[in-house]
Amino acid sequence: MTAPRHPAAPAPGPIRQVVLQSTGFCNIDCAYCYLPDRLTRTVMPLDIVRATARALADSGLLAPAVEVRWHAGEPLTVPRSFYSQAHALLRRALGDRTRLSFSLQTNGLLLDGAWADFLRHEEVRVGVSLDGPAQVHDAHRRTRSGAGTLTRALKGVSHLVGAGLSYDVISVVTPATLAHTGAYLDFMAELAPRSLGLNPEETEGGNDSGLHRADGFEQEYRAFLHRVARWSERTGVEVRELAAMRRHVLHHALPVHNTQNEPLCIVTVGADGRVSSFSPELFGWTSERYGDFVIGRVNDPGFRFDRWPETFRLLASDVERGRAGCERSCSYYAVCGGGAPANKWAECGDMAATCTAFCSLGVMAVADVVLDEFETARR
Repeated sequence: MTAPRHPAAPAPGPIRQVVLQSTGFCNIDCAYCYLPDRLTRTVMPLDIVRATARALADSGLLAPAVEVRWHAGEPLTVPRSFYSQAHALLRRALGDRTRLSFSLQTNGLLLDGAWADFLRHEEVRVGVSLDGPAQVHDAHRRTRSGAGTLTRALKGVSHLVGAGLSYDVISVVTPATLAHTGAYLDFMAELAPRSLGLNPEETEGGNDSGLHRADGFEQEYRAFLHRVARWSERTGVEVRELAAMRRHVLHHALPVHNTQNEPLCIVTVGADGRVSSFSPELFGWTSERYGDFVIGRVNDPGFRFDRWPETFRLLASDVERGRAGCERSCSYYAVCGGGAPANKWAECGDMAATCTAFCSLGVMAVADVVLDEFETARR
């Protein structure tokens, strides 16, 4: 019997986003964190940044605009001098090859006036992780001694405001959010961030979310999204997921491109120089089938982004098989593009899986709410 052939992965790139993990270390201990190395104080050497810049410049795969995103543990545990030098290296190497921008995601606890001034000077787009008022935020986002972190995070945000910096907010949505929806929306209205992102708690890496096993959560989440949509219209604060879905539906640029399942559209580089692609959440974990999900080390002689070991070729092939399966079987494919490999692997143990629990909340519920809005507006 002939073994089934794996589909060829699509051509790599273009590289649109580079996620640089300046450190895996985090200064707090969120209950839903998926990161494996948040106790490790490794800091990315500048030689890794230099090697990354060189490999990107030589790749021939850069999109016209590339976002460099500092993410992983808590980036602000690394000194400002590191980012100043790293940005200079990246601008010198890439500034004439692409339109380069920088962003950073922080829990806000270490933000002070000096950081705010630095981020403004460097033109870094800042995202702050805030789950809502104390009864929501402090239920999950705690220090290692169990103390809540909201008060310190809001003090950090005040420094951004004082420096005249707009900022985005990302919230992890849990049952605590839905239990206090009114207080959550009042809290966000008072903050008035540039945008609000909603991430239903996910099964990823080391976190096993129970949301999809909680009776009634999906129905409650849909009701929450309807309420958030009305709140957004009233306050003028853009809600990331709803705004993106409206653009998908109204502009008819379908099916959408899903950068998480297109090889090298997102490139992740760890503090130790290891390089991966697809969902950044895969980085740091291992699999019997795919090894450590990496292409190689950016500082190895002869490293190239498009030179893949067999394990990564297998990963890319399976991700493509999963995307194609979604295209064949899912009526939401056009507004999703085939799901997120990290969720497929974490929830199903199979990159070729199709529907995940996260799909039902992060895509299907959002699409249905947006379409309901359009229908209501037409009546």
